[in-house]
Amino acid sequence: MFIANKTSPLFILIFSALLILDHTTLFSQPLKNRLNGDDEREQLRGVWIATAYGIDWPKTYDPEKQKESLQEIFHDIKKKNLNAVFFQVRIRGDVLFYSPYEPFSNVLTGSLGVIPDYDPVAYAISLAKENGLEFHAWFNTMILNGKNSTPQSEGVAHIWQAHPEWIDKRARKNAWQKTAYLNPALPEVRAHLIRLITDFAERYDIDGIQLDDYLRYPTKDFPDDEEFEKYNPKKLSLDDWRRENINQFVGDLYDSLMQRKPYLKFGVTPIGVYTRVDDVPAMESYHDVYQDSREWVRRKKCDYLAPQIYFHTGKTTAADRRKNKTNPPFENLVRDWGGNMPFRHLYVGIGMYKPPIKEEWPHQVELAEKAGAEGVIFYPYHAIEDIPLLFKTQARVPQMKWKSLLDPAPPAKLSCEKSGDKAIIRWDVSDDIRWVNLYKLNFSIKRPFLHRLWGKEVQLQLQPGEVIFMTAVDRYGNESKPSMPILAP
Repeated sequence: MFIANKTSPLFILIFSALLILDHTTLFSQPLKNRLNGDDEREQLRGVWIATAYGIDWPKTYDPEKQKESLQEIFHDIKKKNLNAVFFQVRIRGDVLFYSPYEPFSNVLTGSLGVIPDYDPVAYAISLAKENGLEFHAWFNTMILNGKNSTPQSEGVAHIWQAHPEWIDKRARKNAWQKTAYLNPALPEVRAHLIRLITDFAERYDIDGIQLDDYLRYPTKDFPDDEEFEKYNPKKLSLDDWRRENINQFVGDLYDSLMQRKPYLKFGVTPIGVYTRVDDVPAMESYHDVYQDSREWVRRKKCDYLAPQIYFHTGKTTAADRRKNKTNPPFENLVRDWGGNMPFRHLYVGIGMYKPPIKEEWPHQVELAEKAGAEGVIFYPYHAIEDIPLLFKTQARVPQMKWKSLLDPAPPAKLSCEKSGDKAIIRWDVSDDIRWVNLYKLNFSIKRPFLHRLWGKEVQLQLQPGEVIFMTAVDRYGNESKPSMPILAP
C-alpha cells in the first residue's frame, strides 16, 4: 500500500504535477467560472419515478422482485447520465414509508395499511447513493382518491377514516366522486401535512423534498364559504385568501424543514401555465387553482420550481384538436418561466409520456437552457426507459449558493493498494460530506473520472504510476479543493 508522504521525493514530483493544474486558480473560483474547455457542465438532470397506480412502480407484490426492479431502474437512470431522482413517496393520503400519521400504500402489498417486509423508501435511498444520484422525496399534498375508491386501511387510519371533515364537502356527499381534495383553509390540514413531511425528513437521509402540482385548489367553486368567514382576519378577497392559504402552508413547511435540515432542497412542481402568455386557452395556476408559485420564490420559501410544461413546441395541431386539447407553445412558456425566477433555480418539467414531446425532447432541453433553466426533469421514468442515453456526459448538480458557500475539507488519508487486477482506493471525509469525486490526471484535470462516489472506498482499474486525487462535495453542493494526490501502485 502507498500513502503520499509530504517529505518524499515522490511527493514533490506529484505536487509539481498538481501545480500544472493551476490548483489555486482552478478550485478557488466559482464552479460556473471554470466550466469551459473540457470542464464538466453544471445541470440538474432528473427523472420522476411515479409510484401511483404502478406507473413506474414494479407491478408485483413480491418484495424481492420489487427490489430487483428498483435496482434495474436506478442503475438505468445512472447509465443515462442523469444525476437526480424524484421518487413519489406519498400518493393519495397513502405513503411508501413508515409513518405514524398515514397508512402504507396498497401498491406495496395489495392492501392499504399493511406493513411491507422491507422499507421501500429506505431501499430506494440506498440505491440512489450507490448510483451517485440525488434522492428527492416527492409528495402529493391536497389530492385524495374518492371515498369509494379508498379501501379501509388495515393499519394506520386513512384520512377518509380519521378526518373526513378535512375533505371537500362535495366528495363527502358523493361517495362515487373519483377524486377528492383536502381543504387548504383548515389549519388542521396544513398542520397534518407539515407534521407528516417534517417527520419523514427527520428520519430519512434524503437530498430534498418536492411537492407536486396538486398543491392547489381543484376548482373555482370549491365549497369553503364557512372557512372564508372564519379564517380571514385580513379581510382578503376570496381569490387572494385562497392563494394565501397555499402560500402560508409552503412558507411554514419550508421553515419547518430548514430548522431541522437546512441543506435540504425544497421545491414544488406547479402547473406549467402560471398565467397565459398568449391567446391559447389553458388552465392558469394563478387564476384558476390559486397556485401562486412565484410568490413563494419572492418570499424565499422555495429553493426551486419545476413547472410541468407538458406541451410541445409550436401551435395547437389537428391531432391536439381531435383530442379536444389546446397547446400553449412550449417555447413561450419556458421563456416566461425563465424570466421570472429571481435568485432561485428553475428545473423544467418535460412530459415524455406525450409522443410529440418525446420526439422533440432534445430541442426542449436546448430551449430550457436558453431560457436560463438550471436543469430539466423528465416525466415519468417508463417513458424514457427505451432511450439508452439521454446525455453524452455527466453533469454536476448545480449549487444553491444562497444556502452555503463554505468549501468543505477535502478527503483525507487517501490510500491506494493493489488487489488482483484492480486498485482499492480508500479515503476519509467528515460527516457533512455527501459525495466525493475522483480525478485522474491523464483523463482530465477538470472533469471527474468517477462522479458522486458514496462511502469510503472504491475499486477500479488503474495503470501503475497513474496520478489521482479527490474532492469532497458537501450536502449543499459545495466542492472542496483537491486532496493530496497519490500514485497507483
